[in-house]
Amino acid sequence: MTRLRLILLAFLFFLPFLVFLGIGAYHLWVTSNLWVWYPLLACMGIAYFLAWWWTRRQGILPPTDHPPPEYWTERDKLAWGIVDAKAKSFEKVTLDQLSTAKHFTDLALNLATDVGKVYNPESEDPFDALTLPEVLTCVELAANDLNAMVQKYVPGANLLRIRDVRRAKKAYGWYKTGLDIYWAGAVIFNPIEAGLRYLASRQALGGLMDRIQSNVMLWFHTAYIHELGRYLIELNSGRLKVGVKRYREIIAAHQVPPIDDPATRKPTTEEGTAESTALVVNPFKTITIAVLGPVKAGKSSLVNALLEKQSAQVDRLPVKSGIRYDFTLPGDQPVTLFDTSGYGEDGPGDDDFEAAAEASRDADLILLVTPANVPGRKGEVDLLDRLKRWFDEKPHLKMPPVVVVVNQVDLLSPKAEWKPPYNWMEGTRPKEMNIRECLGVVKEQFGARASSFIPTCARHGETFGIGDGVVKAVVEHLDGARGAAILRAFEAAASERPIGQVVEQVGNAAQLAWHAVSGLFSKKK
Repeated sequence: MTRLRLILLAFLFFLPFLVFLGIGAYHLWVTSNLWVWYPLLACMGIAYFLAWWWTRRQGILPPTDHPPPEYWTERDKLAWGIVDAKAKSFEKVTLDQLSTAKHFTDLALNLATDVGKVYNPESEDPFDALTLPEVLTCVELAANDLNAMVQKYVPGANLLRIRDVRRAKKAYGWYKTGLDIYWAGAVIFNPIEAGLRYLASRQALGGLMDRIQSNVMLWFHTAYIHELGRYLIELNSGRLKVGVKRYREIIAAHQVPPIDDPATRKPTTEEGTAESTALVVNPFKTITIAVLGPVKAGKSSLVNALLEKQSAQVDRLPVKSGIRYDFTLPGDQPVTLFDTSGYGEDGPGDDDFEAAAEASRDADLILLVTPANVPGRKGEVDLLDRLKRWFDEKPHLKMPPVVVVVNQVDLLSPKAEWKPPYNWMEGTRPKEMNIRECLGVVKEQFGARASSFIPTCARHGETFGIGDGVVKAVVEHLDGARGAAILRAFEAAASERPIGQVVEQVGNAAQLAWHAVSGLFSKKK
C-alpha cells in the first residue's frame, strides 16, 4: 500500500469525527449550553498537567538502561559504567543530529574506543583484536534490538523516511514563522488580548510539545548508546565469536524459563487436547554443583542427605576424582552434583588442587564443606584463594558462587545433646548458641570469599539444615550459577571447530573460484 493511499484512508476515517466535533460545538453555542465546556476544559487541563509532569520526569518512554546481565564479569560491569556515563552525558539532542548518519558513526567509533580500552588497554585501535565476523555480529544484534524497540514504541516509524523527517522539520519551521507573523498582525489590532493569548500559547502548549519532542529524541539517542554499548561489551569479551544464531541459542538456553501458569493456557478442545497455540515451557538448563572439602568433612554424607531429601536421584556416574549424581531441586530445576575426592588434612596439595580446580571449572556453583568441630580452616581458605587467582587470570570467565556448608554441627558442645530443630540464629539453648558462635568464626575466617554459610548435620536419620538450609541457599544462588554457566558455554562454543571452519571457508572460496574459471572458459567456447 502506497503512502498516498494511507493518507487518504486516514483522512476518510477521521473526517466524520471532525464533522461531528464542529456540529457539536456549533450546537452548544446556539443553544447557550456553554456549561458543557467547563468539564471538557477541566479534562484538557488535567491532561496537560499530567503530560507536563510526565515529560518533566522524562518518563513517557520505557527506560533503556536495564541492569547488567547476571553473567557479566566485573570487567564487563566496568565497561557498562562507561557506556552509561556516555549516554547520560547528552542532556539534549537535536533533530539535526538524529537525521545525520555521521553523528551516529562518530558516536559509535568513540564508544567502541572507550569500551575497547577496558579490555585491551595497551591497544590504540579497539578493532585490533577483533575479527570481521565478530564486528558484523555486534552490528546485526544492536541494529535488530534497536529496530524492535523503535517499531514497538514509535508510532509511524515504519513509514517515515529520513527525508520525511527533514521535510517535517522544514514544515515545522514554516509553521512557526507563519504563526509568528499571525501574532505580529494580531498585536497591531488588539495588543493586550493578543499578547495574553500569545504568552499562554507559547508557554503552555508550545513548551509542552517541545518537551515531548525533546524527550522522544533523547530517549532514542540514549537507547542507541545503551544497545550499542551492550553489544560492544559482548564483542570485546569474546562472546560474539560464536555468531548471531549461536549467541541467541546460548542466551535463550540459560535464561530462567517462564512459569507454566494454568491461567495463561489456551482452553482445550472437545477432544481434550490443548490448542496448538498453548504455552510451551522451555526446559531448564542443568546446573552443575561441585562439592569440595577436606577428607572426613562429611561431603558424601551431605550428598546422600540431599538426594534422600529430594527423592529424585536419577543416575550415579563415576568420573575422575569423584562421582556425579543427578537430581531435581524444588521448582523442577535439574541439578548435577559432583562429589569430589577430599584433600588431605594438611590442606590441598598440587594434585588435590588440580582436581578441585577441574571440578570448579566445570561447576556453576560450589558447595565447600568444612567440619564444624575443627578450629583451623587454612586449607579451605587457601583453596578458594587459589581458585580466585585462577579465575582472575581468565577475566572472560566468572568464579561460581560459593556456599560454605559447616557440617557436623552435632559434634559441637554439648555433644551428647542432639534434639533438632535448632534456632541457631536467635535461640538460647547451649547447642544453638555454640552453632551461632561457630558460624561467626567461620564467617570471619572466610570473609568475602563465600556468599552463604549454612550449618548442617548430614548424619543419616538425624539430618539438620538440609532442605531449609543447603537447598534453600542453592535455589537463592541459581541466578549466579546460571551466570557462570553461560560464560563457560560461550567459551566452549567459541572453541568449536575453529580449524574446521577455516577449512570449510577455504573450500567454499575454492569452489567459487572454480565456477568462475569454468564459466570463463565456457564463454570462450
